[in-house]
Amino acid sequence: MNRAWIPVIALVLLAVVPDAAEACAVCFDAKDENRQAFLATTAFMSLLPLSMVAGAGMWMRKRSKEIDRELEDQD
Repeated sequence: MNRAWIPVIALVLLAVVPDAAEACAVCFDAKDENRQAFLATTAFMSLLPLSMVAGAGMWMRKRSKEIDRELEDQD
């Protein structure tokens, strides 16, 4: 069997048997408050790095335009 199929088979097995892929025992708590807290934390941890990268990109774009204007003013 070709080794390239091993990751594909692993992903299919994880999709078919989701209980085997649980991250931890407490992530699937029956209490709604705990479940909401895990969802909020997951959203925060996912969106924070994305917003930091977007903010850095916006700052670099703004700074680049400022530098271009300064160079045009010098000419």
